[in-house]
Parts: sequence; structure tokens; C-alpha cells
Amino acid sequence: MNPSVDDRLYSVLRALQSVVLPALPESANLAREQIMLAMGHIQIIQAQRDATPAYEEGERADIFDMARALLAVAGGGEPSAAARAGLETRLADKDGLARERAEAIREAIDALLLAAHAGGERDYHRSLAAAILPLGRARADKDRSWFAPMGFDSEKSA
Repeated sequence: MNPSVDDRLYSVLRALQSVVLPALPESANLAREQIMLAMGHIQIIQAQRDATPAYEEGERADIFDMARALLAVAGGGEPSAAARAGLETRLADKDGLARERAEAIREAIDALLLAAHAGGERDYHRSLAAAILPLGRARADKDRSWFAPMGFDSEKSA
């Protein structure tokens, strides 16, 4: 029988805590700091593991909403046409995990922004940015809340 994900994470954490960290000399400040950072991230993964699928689905839904908002922005010409079509294709793709689908949409949004900028479509690029900013701000607030229990955000952390 294979060990569970929880067992494997605990095993790695235990090895770092009881074998690797004590074996480092006190003078190895950077190495000790990096081990402590890795241990902290493992503990965060353990704490958030059960809620992660719902978080990733929410992230996917938000980035899809952003993609639809960008596709509704009027304007854009030949320089951004292929990137816009790429975004439409990615949005229609139903295959993959939520995080994979979200990443594909993020890449397509980046490609659209770059194409509009490189193609000199200044007004269109500004309109895209104006659509992105409020949606991005709302997503960032959700992300800040997700990590608040870890103390990463002085405004959101208790």
C-alpha cells in the first residue's frame, strides 16, 4: 500500500526538521533559512490541502470571467486578432484541471495584451487594461484572504 499524500508531506517535514536542519552548522544561515522556509511551505500545503480544489475552481472561474470581459472589449485589429482567437479557443477548452485551465487562460490573456501593445493598438490596450484592473483587484483580495492565516499579509492576517 502506498503512503498517503499527508504521510508523504509529514515524512518530508520530519526529515527536514529532525535530520537536515540539525545537521547544518550554525554558520550556514542561508541554508538554515531556506530549510525553515521549505518547512513552512509544507505546513501551509498541509493546512490548505483539503480546501485547495475549491480555491483553484474559484480562481479558474475568476480568470474565465476576466477572459469573457476582455473578449467583450470593442476594438482591436489585425495585430491582436490571432491572440484574441487564441483566448477564445482556450476559453472554450473544457479539458484539464481547474489550475491548468486557469493557467492556459492567463497565458492567452498575456498574449493578447502583448499583441495589442506590440501592434500599436494603444486605445485597445488601454481598454483591455481597464477591464483587467478591477477584476484583478478582486482576485488579489481573494488570494490575500486565502493566505491570511499564514501571516503573509499584515492587513488581512490576524
